[in-house]
Amino acid sequence: MDELKQAYDVLGLSENADKEELENRYYILVRRARAQKMREGDAEDGALRVDEEAISRAYRYIKDYEETQAKAAFTEQNYGKYKKMAGRAQKWDHFLHYYKFHILGGILLLIAIGYGIKSYVDHKHEQAELAKLPPANLSVMFYGNYFYGDGMAADTKPLGEDILKQFPDWQRVIADLTYVPSDTKSEQDMALIQKSMLVLMTDKSDLYIMDKLNFAKLAPQGALKPLDGESGIPADLQMKSKTEEDTSEHVYGVDLSGTTMAKELGVNGTEFIAGIRANAKHPEEALTYIKHFEAKK
Repeated sequence: MDELKQAYDVLGLSENADKEELENRYYILVRRARAQKMREGDAEDGALRVDEEAISRAYRYIKDYEETQAKAAFTEQNYGKYKKMAGRAQKWDHFLHYYKFHILGGILLLIAIGYGIKSYVDHKHEQAELAKLPPANLSVMFYGNYFYGDGMAADTKPLGEDILKQFPDWQRVIADLTYVPSDTKSEQDMALIQKSMLVLMTDKSDLYIMDKLNFAKLAPQGALKPLDGESGIPADLQMKSKTEEDTSEHVYGVDLSGTTMAKELGVNGTEFIAGIRANAKHPEEALTYIKHFEAKK
C-alpha cells in the first residue's frame, strides 16, 4: 500500500481520487512535462520540473492496481461461492466462453457421425431383410391426388399385400404412393409438388396409377409405354396422348376410375389412370394388373 500512496503523491493526488481526477491530472502533468521539454534552453521561470517518466510509471501502477482490484471483486462476486474451487470455476467459465462454438461444433459433428452410422446400419439391416424376401412380380406407384391409410406418409406395405391377394400366382408386390396436390394454394403444396418431381427422377415403378392431371404431364414426356397393340382394352377406357417426339396420338393409359380397384385397395381419390412405365422391368405383369381391374366394374 506504501507504493500505491507514493504513486498518488507523485501525481499530486490523494488516495481517494476517482478515475476522472486521475485521468485529468495525468493529462495535465504530461502536457506540462512536454511543454517544459520544448522550452529547454530558454530561461527558467522557476516552475517545478515535471518528470514525465515518473508520472507515467505512477499512473500505470495505479491503473494496474485498480484493474487487479476490479478483477478480484468480479471473481469474488461470481465465483466466491465456490471458495477454494473458485480458480478452477473461473477457468472453466472462461474456457466455455471462448470455446463454446468449438464445443457446439464438436457436439454437432458427433451427432452427425452417430446419425450417419445409424443410417448405415439401418440401411444394411433393410437390405438384409429385403434379401430374404422373394423377388417382386410388380411395383406400383399411385401418383397424384390420393390418400391412403392415416395420411400422406402412411405405410404402403399393406397396400402391396392387398394387391398381391388379387394375384395368387405372384410372390410379392411393391406399392408406393406419392401425394401430388391438384392445386398450388400454399408453400406446402409447392414443396409437395417439388418433392413429387424428385420422386419421378428416381422411381423405377413398373406401373403408375395417376389422376388425369398427372397423366397429361407424364404421357407427353414419353415416360409411358404405348398400349395401341394390346388387345382387350375397351375403346372408351383408352387414354390417348401425343409425345414430344411423336405428334400422332397413341394409347398411353387405361381409365380405371369406374372400377372397384380404389374401393378394394382402400385408396382415396376420384381419377385412376393406369399407365406402364416406358422401360418397366415387368411390363407383362403391369398389363395383367390393368386388365384384371378393368374387368371389375
